[in-house]
Amino acid sequence: MEGYQTPPTPHVAGPSRVGQIGAIAIGAYTEIVGVYGPPEAAAGDLVTVEVRVRNLYSDYLAVLVGGFLDGTTIWFSPDYEWIDPGATYSFTYSFTMPNHDVSISVWSYYWTGSEWYADDDKSVVIALAAPPEVYAGTISRKELEYDEHRAGIPAY
Repeated sequence: MEGYQTPPTPHVAGPSRVGQIGAIAIGAYTEIVGVYGPPEAAAGDLVTVEVRVRNLYSDYLAVLVGGFLDGTTIWFSPDYEWIDPGATYSFTYSFTMPNHDVSISVWSYYWTGSEWYADDDKSVVIALAAPPEVYAGTISRKELEYDEHRAGIPAY
């Protein structure tokens, strides 16, 4: 892109698995403004997660979003986007809710001119929605009412 300035490469580690992300601090050139999705979903539901990323750099940045969904690598759509200085852009990912809570860790990456560099991170949990309560019981008596007369069923 004409006039694009390559940001300097910061001295932080790249992404790693959940529990090992302490080396990544707040983003130097991007900020994950938020990770949005339902707080819970039923097993089998289609769940869409939106990640909004802001360009903190003074020039255009090519940005992409990736991460882990329960330990599996995921990449958000679009593959990448050139974001104006100060602007925010949304990336999305959809999956089918499994029969358990899911943990999603996301990273924003920016293009240095020769490689993608991890810059900011956030994590969220989407809980498995409780199934509807099933009422269990025993029918102990049935009655029939007709013309103000009541009788047990079967009525004779």
